[in-house]
This record gives sequence, C-alpha cells and structure tokens, in this order.
Amino acid sequence: MLFEQLLIHPLQKIELIDPWPGDTPGVAGVSLLAGAMILHFDQTAMVCTSPLRYMRSQSGTTIAVPGTESMASLGYRLTLTPRDDADLMFPSCLHRRVIAPKEWMVSADPNAASVGHVLLLAEVEQKSQAAWSLRMQFLGGSYCLTWRPDLDGCIEFAPAGRQHTIDRIVVTSQDGAFGWLHPAYPHPFVLDESCWRSAQVSDWPWPLRKVLQSQHARETVYRDTMCRALAARFRQAPLLRQRLLALRYPTQIEGVPDGLILDVAAELHAIVNLGPNQSPSIWTAT
Repeated sequence: MLFEQLLIHPLQKIELIDPWPGDTPGVAGVSLLAGAMILHFDQTAMVCTSPLRYMRSQSGTTIAVPGTESMASLGYRLTLTPRDDADLMFPSCLHRRVIAPKEWMVSADPNAASVGHVLLLAEVEQKSQAAWSLRMQFLGGSYCLTWRPDLDGCIEFAPAGRQHTIDRIVVTSQDGAFGWLHPAYPHPFVLDESCWRSAQVSDWPWPLRKVLQSQHARETVYRDTMCRALAARFRQAPLLRQRLLALRYPTQIEGVPDGLILDVAAELHAIVNLGPNQSPSIWTAT
C-alpha cells in the first residue's frame, strides 16, 4: 500500500506553502488551507501540491481503491519523499507557515483532549461522484486531505466532515484571500507597448489618468481601461489565468465595476478555446 511506510509514525509538523486566507494565514475555521502542504513524519514527508497553483502539478494523483478495480483521482498532486528533500521542491521565496500538529488538532476539536498525532490508517474515500479525498485516522481523531478548487485551488486539511465553506468572495485589497484579483496586485504586464506595474489607476500611463479628470468620459474610460488592463494581466500570466477561470462564487472586487471580471473571464475562456457551449464558471455579485 502507498502509505504503509507512514503507519504508526508520528506527524511531526505541518508546513503550509502559500497559505490561505490572509487574515490568519493558513487557518479558516477548523481547516488548514494552502496552495501546497507538507506533512512531515519521522523519515518521510507527504507533499501535496495544487494544480491551480503550480505548473509542475497540472494533473492530480490517481490511486487504486483497495478491494476494487476502480481508480480514485485526488485532484491534487501527492508525493512521498524523504523529509530532507521536501524543502527542495518549493522556491524559498514562497510564504510558509509551520503548524504544530498536536496543538492544532486539539484546537480544531476541543472535545478531543486526548488527541494524538500517530497515524493509524490512511485511505481514500469518495466525497462526491467526482471528488475523492485522503482520510487519515490518527490516534484520537480522523482528518481529511482534500483539494478545494473552489477555494482558490487550496489543499485543505480538516477534521472529517468539517470542510470550510464560503458563500461569496469579497476582495478589498491585494493582500489576503483572492488578493490577486485586485487591481493593485503587483504583477507586471504589457499593454499598449508599455509595461504596467499593476492595473490600479496610479500605475496607468499619464494620458489615461488625465482623461479620468473629465467627468463626461470618466466612467466609460475607467471601465474600458480596467477591463483591458485586467485582461492583459491574466492573459500573460497562465497561473493567475487558471485561478480566475476556476472561481465558483459571487465575486465583488474593490475598484472593479460590477460584471467586469465576468467579461474578462469570458474573454479568457474564448482564448483558451473551451468550446462555444461552455460559459464562464465565475459569478459576479450584484
């Protein structure tokens, strides 16, 4: 079995790579959420990476379901590697957070005061018709590793049956959850033969900013320019583009007119040739 080498071994630490959300990075409710997650056992590390975040993990790991002839796709890429090699899989510049397993497990389930962190069982279980997760039974509690494409492609580690939920996305700054949707997000792109540092107005070329001083043209110029700027950013950034096209919730972005991000998503869908009968999966709040 794939996980035999981990059984009866203690979970020493949990490392979150590019954690989400931003207020308390990596923790949402009782869940741990990150673009990638490393579970460090005694000698072996379990590395989980999101196909929405990293080009090298564009397809999820498929595992044979014990006792059947079927295969289970986890959605995310799962790799077992020696602990010393795990850190080499990610650039040092990425934001990291280390979680102490035993303390987090107790805080996630206050009634489980005797929770231990020794792995007793690891097996795949089906969450829905298409989604599978890895259920890990520790001494005192059961936890699931699940891919959440709806939550910005995060890997979620949470007590069994207690996934994090949201009903809408509200973006007020470039920091925090979904901050890459904000016009001020620092990701340079080229538009009209010029390099823009971001899509926020202060980074627009001076002639465009001057036009905004006209009350008559302000609203039209602002919307058209913001649409072109955001479209250029996502068109030139494959990783951000695939995250945009995966959105599933009503979305409200500070500084972005209602419906505009939907227009951008529709344009990008056409560019990647998803087919004439498929509509964008992103929704805009009213």
